[in-house]
Amino acid sequence: MMKGIFSRLNAASQQASINVEDLGDGITAYRLHSRWTRMLGFEVSFYRVGDLLVDTGFAHARPLVLQALEGGAISAICCTHHHEDHTGNVVALAERHGCPVFVFQPQFLDSEGLDNLLPYRRLFWGRPGDFAAEAMGSRIMGRHAELEVIPAPGHSQTHVALFEPVSRTVFVGDLYVAPGASAVMTYENPYLLADSLRRVAALEPRRMLTGHGIDARNPVDRLLAKARSIERAAARSCHLVEEGERPRAVVRRIFPKGQRKDRFLEWVTQGEFSRANFVRAVVKHGREGD
Repeated sequence: MMKGIFSRLNAASQQASINVEDLGDGITAYRLHSRWTRMLGFEVSFYRVGDLLVDTGFAHARPLVLQALEGGAISAICCTHHHEDHTGNVVALAERHGCPVFVFQPQFLDSEGLDNLLPYRRLFWGRPGDFAAEAMGSRIMGRHAELEVIPAPGHSQTHVALFEPVSRTVFVGDLYVAPGASAVMTYENPYLLADSLRRVAALEPRRMLTGHGIDARNPVDRLLAKARSIERAAARSCHLVEEGERPRAVVRRIFPKGQRKDRFLEWVTQGEFSRANFVRAVVKHGREGD
């Protein structure tokens, strides 16, 4: 029944749109929307830094993305991570521009649900297509720009932050989607996420640009506050589970607001995204670290 519902919805127009914004410092933002991103309440963003492209947006917006990137050479595509909302146009852009694609730990390209996308992921973003990727080193050099590669696992095994040292701008993908501890996908590791937030904060960036529309000046305090929130929620979750509480009961204690939205998203994602996953993840990875 679930697949049938998604198939009928997917047949409807995506109503995709793109906004292009010059952010200064040689950085251009490409902000994508569709009826589904509007429903979720956030955009998908990718960026051009000189002749380097940071992410590519989702496949349902491909004609708009290709049109927006006409008329300028791209030396390399740099992926903050391999999820389909950020790599949906890699294949088409790499072929059109004849450029390499860089991913951190590309051996994990088919992991984290990419080998068999759940219906909601096909509906929201579309299929990214198979592509060959080169492993990221410590920096990526273009003809007119360079980016330092900062490993930032937690949300994904392939996740990095990309730091532009002249403007001190950091591109963080999905490292920072919202403040505080929040729902996670089944394969995430909140402890690694907190460590990555602190690692990026240590760069003392002047600007943070995310994969879902946040543009924050002097973001160090925000990054550290999120890391602390995750660590506090993790410690409390583990304590409550040790006392015999089940994950859903822990969620009601730690995340008292937004219960209906959380359960709706859990249903839509067939359990792949939820606050209960946060509790399960911190217990699992906390025990691994003992």
